[in-house]
Amino acid sequence: GSNDTEMHKKADKARAGFKRPSWWVLIFGWSLAACAGIVNAVAYRSFGCFVSHATGGTTSIALGIEGVTHGRHNWSRPVDSAKLIVAFLVGAFACGLLIDRNQVHFGGKALYGAALVGNAVLLLGAVIVYEEARANMLAACLAAAACGLQNAMCTS
Repeated sequence: GSNDTEMHKKADKARAGFKRPSWWVLIFGWSLAACAGIVNAVAYRSFGCFVSHATGGTTSIALGIEGVTHGRHNWSRPVDSAKLIVAFLVGAFACGLLIDRNQVHFGGKALYGAALVGNAVLLLGAVIVYEEARANMLAACLAAAACGLQNAMCTS
């Protein structure tokens, strides 16, 4: 009826306001997504945990709590997963301090370069901590913070 027609008009209006991102923005985004996948795979192989998304960490917390309640393991598993989520969120928060929302341009207040350098420093720190101190959880948290920073940079 008329309700469907009104909804279609609203949808058409919203669709008309969407502007396809520039080709360079798409390539940049795809490149960062590929890098996040590589970081996640290396983290899993090196530290035994995923670092590039909060949903996996949340699931791990839930499964860890379930495992504790059934006597399969202790609290270290869900606590470690919570540390990774906090590190991811700290990285995302740091990005919010560097890049204003909805700014996809270089210069001005948008500090994409600083965010990318911060990302590289965090990942380098993860490698150094892992190689020199064998501190897997700290290295994983540094990598998770880098992924949070990058994730927020792409969604700002």
